[in-house]
Amino acid sequence: MNNGLCSLQGRYRHRRPLRSRLQRNRHCHSAWMSQMPALVAGYLRWKHHAATPTPTPNVEVGTFMFHVSTVDILVLQAADELANVSLINMGLLGCSPIQPKIAVSLQCLELYHQIRRRKPSFSVQAMVKVLCALHNRSYFQALRDQFAIAFDAYLNILRRVRELANTALKRDTPHWRMLHSCPACNYKQENEPTLIPARMDSMDGNNSLKRVDGSGHADERIFESSYLIPPDEVDVFKDDVRLRPGTRAVVTNTAGGISPADVSESTCTDNWKTANTISDNTVKVFEQTGIFISACRHGMIQTLVEMRAKYALATTNKVLDVYGLNGVTGYDIGCSYQKTVDASSISIKAHSNHHRFIVNSFHGHAHNHRCQLRFHPLYQHGLGLEDLETCERIFSASNAVAPIIRHASYFHWLQFIDLHFQQWDSDRYLELSMFLYNNYKQALGIIDDLSPAVKELKLALNISDGDFERWNMEELEFLETLTEETEEDIEAMTYVEALRSLAKADVTTVQFLTYTPADFTATHGLQKKKQVLASAREAERHAAHRKLILEMNVVDDIERRMGIAERWQPQDTKYQEGLVYLTNRQFIRAIEQLQGLVVQRLFELAKANIAGTGYKLRQHISNTISRRSGAIRRALEKYNQLAIVQTPPRDVIEYSEVASYAWLGEFDLLKHSRHRILEKPWTSKGNREVANNFFKIQRAHEEVRRLNVEVAPLSAWVDYEDAHLKSTFESLVESDPTLSHEISCMYKERKRANDVHRRRIQAIYDLSGYCGSRGTETRGIDDHRGGDADEMMEDLRGTRSIEADKDDALWDEADRLEACMI
Repeated sequence: MNNGLCSLQGRYRHRRPLRSRLQRNRHCHSAWMSQMPALVAGYLRWKHHAATPTPTPNVEVGTFMFHVSTVDILVLQAADELANVSLINMGLLGCSPIQPKIAVSLQCLELYHQIRRRKPSFSVQAMVKVLCALHNRSYFQALRDQFAIAFDAYLNILRRVRELANTALKRDTPHWRMLHSCPACNYKQENEPTLIPARMDSMDGNNSLKRVDGSGHADERIFESSYLIPPDEVDVFKDDVRLRPGTRAVVTNTAGGISPADVSESTCTDNWKTANTISDNTVKVFEQTGIFISACRHGMIQTLVEMRAKYALATTNKVLDVYGLNGVTGYDIGCSYQKTVDASSISIKAHSNHHRFIVNSFHGHAHNHRCQLRFHPLYQHGLGLEDLETCERIFSASNAVAPIIRHASYFHWLQFIDLHFQQWDSDRYLELSMFLYNNYKQALGIIDDLSPAVKELKLALNISDGDFERWNMEELEFLETLTEETEEDIEAMTYVEALRSLAKADVTTVQFLTYTPADFTATHGLQKKKQVLASAREAERHAAHRKLILEMNVVDDIERRMGIAERWQPQDTKYQEGLVYLTNRQFIRAIEQLQGLVVQRLFELAKANIAGTGYKLRQHISNTISRRSGAIRRALEKYNQLAIVQTPPRDVIEYSEVASYAWLGEFDLLKHSRHRILEKPWTSKGNREVANNFFKIQRAHEEVRRLNVEVAPLSAWVDYEDAHLKSTFESLVESDPTLSHEISCMYKERKRANDVHRRRIQAIYDLSGYCGSRGTETRGIDDHRGGDADEMMEDLRGTRSIEADKDDALWDEADRLEACMI
């Protein structure tokens, strides 16, 4: 009985596989790699209609046959031909490298490929569920796994096809993509005017694209991306991280106090969590904690690196090596990062290339005004209207990739980030001429709209353009030489505050010495209610007495530490000076509270407008923004109450002025207005506003000059690329017809995009304020797409009506942010 039971139980025991999952994956991937060259050749034959026809039933003895359940047909396989090669000749790709039992059509894989490029959050599981619904099949996890295997193989085939095309086009040289992806930046022309800076980049990190540690551990494949900086180039800077001034350092006092220049960058970077190299609260479950990228001002991605301790320096080193002289990089904490570079091993390289680091336009408004005068794009010569917020726009789109790759293997994590960035660059190339057109119109509009007001002020004050520059220099000099509170000032203020508290406590105590109830009688103590009131009053007297003793002890302690022999009286000069300082310090605290609330509102608004933010989180942030508005109004009321009692009185601020984020720069002046600077012309709100308009006009003129230079390379590039692609595929017609046809398809795709550029460049030439050189006008454009051209011109001129979401309260905030970033 027992033997029979044991036998029965053993019969249904789960069979343990002989190989681990890692071994199975390793064998599968090796099998796919061994047949990739044949699959690539077969794919090109199928795609360009050169596949070998299926043999007749009269086959040789060595022929094999296999069954594909998906399409229910028989595919003939030659003796020396792999199963998937036979399938791919028929437009199918198996889900297994050796013995496929299920195959997916290449059209289906290409459909998902295009969907995934445009909609990164559309997962393999979602695609398989759609296919199951179309074919009235029940969904199983195994179907998803099989489709994923086929899709990985298909993407590998596409990458190898692109490698063959790049080799034929001579695009396989080092850094070719970085040097040619953006013609406006890199396709230099003969006798081209020199621009300073020669190019503008931005870099930033994003921790949304995390990957959980241990995910996909059985997948050992290594994905090679042209965006990724190799790990060995990153690890070179592992020792440089210790020099980074991201963490807060101890500041030593000097005889004259602490100079703001010593703590300027630290107060800025405190607002950005990216300033710290190591966070004590970092969750240890992520292997990849995010990505760090750099991009040109037109949006083309240059480099990608995993967000580790050395990511910023590795990115800077790559940019310096590839692009060379006179570059400018915008970074959230560009002010402190400049010191990081100066203390690193690439310091000499950065200085010899005259490379500078500044803050982004939007993020710069959260920095103190001293920092803004030194690093904000509005005050930097040669930058034009560029805000250097390119990375934020990239991350707004790339966040859609995050939910799909959070638990993926490292191979898939990088593969799908790379796929998304390929499509991003392709879209940005198509919109490159639109970027130039819109910026040209914006620059001309700023010059036309703001010039009259600036000219009027210049006539009224009898000043010149140089005076606006001088105002900035005077303000920067004042803020840099200004010392913070000295220990003596703080002690005097503390002593006066303690004396005032003591006087208040003394007044409270004195009233009990002569206190007698108005209705007191001889029988007052016999009444219960009167006894309770008397006890309560006695308790108040004891509390007031204890408060008086405490305040006396505090005053005695301060006098002992300060060495004061005779107590200050309200009529004493030192007492009056300390009282003025105390009043001013309360005013400064009110300013700092108001400034902090406005900065928090700015951060919350930035988060609320990030694509991919969940509905609940977005609603939570929106509610927080609404509550923050009430807090700002209350802080503003407190500020206005203190402003009118200052010496001299300060201007009262309206809520609409504070809500304009450009006002953040004025807080520093308000804090130090006790230093008698309000009579300076650059402290007037009206003068400062006109001065900002002056700098916007200057930047707009610089933008026009830069655009005049950038239009010419794009115009020349589209002609060169079309000619190069056409001559290459024509030269391969005899020697490699399938590759020739593939490059011909690339030519048609790029010709379509380049024709759009030609029309938009012609529209730039037609602008009334255009002052640059003119290339050959709209030559080589295919006219058979007249309808598309009309649609494109409507979009270009903005004649198409767009309905806005009018009930969204954040639109006003977006307008304010846009005004700040111009």
